[in-house]
Amino acid sequence: MQVGKVTLDTIAAQLGITKVSVSKALNNQPGVSEELKRRIVQSARELGYIKKGNVKPAAAVSKLGLIVPKRFFLESDNFYTKIYYYTNQECAKKDISLSLYVLDPEQEKSASLPLSLVQDQSDLDGLFVAGEVEADYMKMLLDCPFPVVVIDFYKAGMTLDCILADNYQAGYTVTNYLIQNGHTRIGFVGNPQFTTSVMDRYCGYIKALTYHQLEINPSWRIVNNDINNSYVMDFQLPAELPTAFVCHCDMAAYKLLLKLQKEGISVPDEVSLISFDNTDLSQSVTPALTSMNISKHDFATEAVHRMLWRIKHDSAHSKTTYLQSKLIERDSVKRM
Repeated sequence: MQVGKVTLDTIAAQLGITKVSVSKALNNQPGVSEELKRRIVQSARELGYIKKGNVKPAAAVSKLGLIVPKRFFLESDNFYTKIYYYTNQECAKKDISLSLYVLDPEQEKSASLPLSLVQDQSDLDGLFVAGEVEADYMKMLLDCPFPVVVIDFYKAGMTLDCILADNYQAGYTVTNYLIQNGHTRIGFVGNPQFTTSVMDRYCGYIKALTYHQLEINPSWRIVNNDINNSYVMDFQLPAELPTAFVCHCDMAAYKLLLKLQKEGISVPDEVSLISFDNTDLSQSVTPALTSMNISKHDFATEAVHRMLWRIKHDSAHSKTTYLQSKLIERDSVKRM
C-alpha cells in the first residue's frame, strides 16, 4: 500500500524514469512514446494519483490553481483580474491557497502547460480555467489528474463544469433596451467568432432586431480588436451611421467612443452606446457607459463552490451554471 501523498516523483521512482516524462505523459504532451505513456497512466492510477470516483473532503483541499490566457488577463478593463481577485478571496476564507498561471500564446498554440503549473501540479487539488482557450488546449487539460472548472466560456461537447453569464439573454436585453428608447437603426461592435461570449451576445442582438422586424445591416457591424484582443483605432466607421451600437464589452465601447469623438460625432446626442461587463472603465469615461453588469464576485463564489463539490464528486455529470446579469443605466444612451 502506498504511504503518504503520491506525487510525480513517486510515479517516476516506481518506473525508473524522470519526473518530466511523467508530467508529459499525464498532460498528453509530445516527447513520450505511446507505450511509456500507457505505463505511466496505469501506474498513476494504481498508486492513486489518478482515481476516478475519488471522494475527497472539502476540508482536505489546500491548493487550487487558476490559468488564464495572457490576452485576456492583461486587458486594461480588468475583467479577469477582478475574477481572480474575488476567487482568491473566496479561497482564502476556506484556508485554500490559489496560484495564478498566465498562459502565453505560444504555450496555448503548442498545448503545453506553463512551467510553474507543471512544477505545481502534483500539489494541486483542482484548476480553474478563466477566459476562452483553444479547443486543443482544453482537450489537453482534460487529461490533467485533478478536476477542472471553466469560468466564462464553453466549448461544444465539453464535459466540464462551467460557470457562465447568460450572454444570449444579455445581448437580447441590451438591444431591446435601445429599441424601447426609440432606436430602430442599431449596429454591433465585435467579432462573433472571437469567443463564445461575443457570439452569444451577437445572437441575442440579432434575436431582438428580428423580433421587432428591424434592419440587420452588415455595414453597421464593426470589429475594433484583433485575435490577440488588442484594441485598435484604425477601423472604419460606416458611411451612414446607425443611431446606436451594441458593443461586445466596455473596452470595445470605449475605443468606439474615442473614434466617434475624434470625428466630431457626439455621444449620446448623435450615436448612443451600450456595452457589457460593467468594469471600472465604464464608470470612468465621459459619458459614462450604460453597461450590463456581470458580477465578477458571483463568478468567483460559484466557481469555488462548484470546485469543492466536484472534488468530492469526481465521477458525477458535469453542470453548467448560468449567472444573472443586470443593466446599469448611465449616460451613453439617448432616448429618441
